[in-house]
Amino acid sequence: MESDVCRLLDEIQRDIDEEHLVFARRDFECKLEHHKAIRPLLLRRDSVISEALLEMYWGRALAGFDAARGILPRDGCDRISTQWMRSLVAEYLDGYGYRVHIELNENEFVSNKTLTKRVDLSLASVEKTGVVWRGNRRYPVFEFFESDTQDLDMFDILYELYVNSASYFLMSSRSHPMP
Repeated sequence: MESDVCRLLDEIQRDIDEEHLVFARRDFECKLEHHKAIRPLLLRRDSVISEALLEMYWGRALAGFDAARGILPRDGCDRISTQWMRSLVAEYLDGYGYRVHIELNENEFVSNKTLTKRVDLSLASVEKTGVVWRGNRRYPVFEFFESDTQDLDMFDILYELYVNSASYFLMSSRSHPMP
């Protein structure tokens, strides 16, 4: 009796898993379509940032992004550090994938100048730069770039920061105005 129930539950779970895969693919395609629609605006924003030479734009945007607090490194005084981020690009890719690229300022956490991770979700393949650590402390935002996992949760956090960085920068600027 119990084995029949287990077999039935297994079949039901497989069907649920198959339906979820169909949903996940449709969800991704919708996000990719949206990304393509806003890409010109993102490029325009990135151009404004670059031309204005906004000092520490990405670090300040990161400082205004409360959802990232748990993944960020902390300095020697246990304060959240954001000054290491020089630039960020996070994007959905055709073919069911994503890419994250970060340029880094000199910092006490990693020696890398850039970190890149590209994931093909359909092939479950991951290309990554890896991390050259300084010291023994590890932080999730950097570990993401040496992990072989797809880690969509971390991608979602970094994508949110990338897309809405102007809002987070402006929030940070209001609480800490530039001289």
